[in-house]
Amino acid sequence: MKIVAILFACLFLSLFSPLSWAEVLERGAFIIDFHPDDRSAAEDTLTYLEEAQADFADKLPLGVEPIRVRIASNMNEFLGLSGTYAHVGVSGVTRASQSLIALKSPRLRSIGDDYRGTVRHELVHVLLHRNTNTRNLPRWLNEGVCMMLANELRWGTTLQVARMHLSGGLIPLTFLDRAFAVPGTDHEFSNAYAQSLSMTRYLRKQVGEARFWALITAMKDASFAQAMIDHAERSPQAFWQGYAGSLWGLTILSVLRTGSFWGAISALCVLAFLARQWRNRAILRRWAAEEESAQGHSSFDWDSILPEADDWKE
Repeated sequence: MKIVAILFACLFLSLFSPLSWAEVLERGAFIIDFHPDDRSAAEDTLTYLEEAQADFADKLPLGVEPIRVRIASNMNEFLGLSGTYAHVGVSGVTRASQSLIALKSPRLRSIGDDYRGTVRHELVHVLLHRNTNTRNLPRWLNEGVCMMLANELRWGTTLQVARMHLSGGLIPLTFLDRAFAVPGTDHEFSNAYAQSLSMTRYLRKQVGEARFWALITAMKDASFAQAMIDHAERSPQAFWQGYAGSLWGLTILSVLRTGSFWGAISALCVLAFLARQWRNRAILRRWAAEEESAQGHSSFDWDSILPEADDWKE
């Protein structure tokens, strides 16, 4: 696997070598290579990068090392840059350790696609690498922080997680990172991203803003498990159990908010499940009460009722 990673890094770097047709836009720490047809996109990209740098400066400072961005002008170029993610519907890839970002030109993206969000997302990957040890930072949390800071907080993501939970499709914590390391279909990849964002937002809400960022930066030296204990006061497994348990409220809210036929059906399924749980617990409470009230009474004795009827015993 190390050899494959090295070969991929070499390929990525070679594809970032200067091109004869490329134009360059440079300001501050950012260097953008682009095709002449993408000059407007390059200017927008530089603006988005500088805005993001200012927004994240107190949490994830940029430092002084330059960041190089390549705007791919055609699909062949982008597929070459995206490597193992070529078959997945992604619009940007980052080699954080080399401070290299590859973006699909807006001309190649669908109408309404969030190009600004992609730029911010990929920049955060570099910032996380510079401000913590990403070998300690779980991949799901890495992606979750990137989406959170990129303002990728669409309602559709919440609904997607609710559907995953209702259908039993949540990805277990122990397998979530693997979904990014070995990407499957676009649907599976999308589910992994949605769940990662949901878990990251839950963690930040549970521990608060200051402790959340202290936890992130603590992984510069500590493992994820140790950082969780030190700053979230819980183990990763306890966090996962709390998160999974919190999804019932989210699921009910999500399916009711859709207002669709399937949303109503899903809501009825959830309510039926909760009603069954409530009924079962009521039965258990009643049994416990009956058992407690029976203590101290003599056991049932047929002879006390029918003292002279001995024939029935035969």
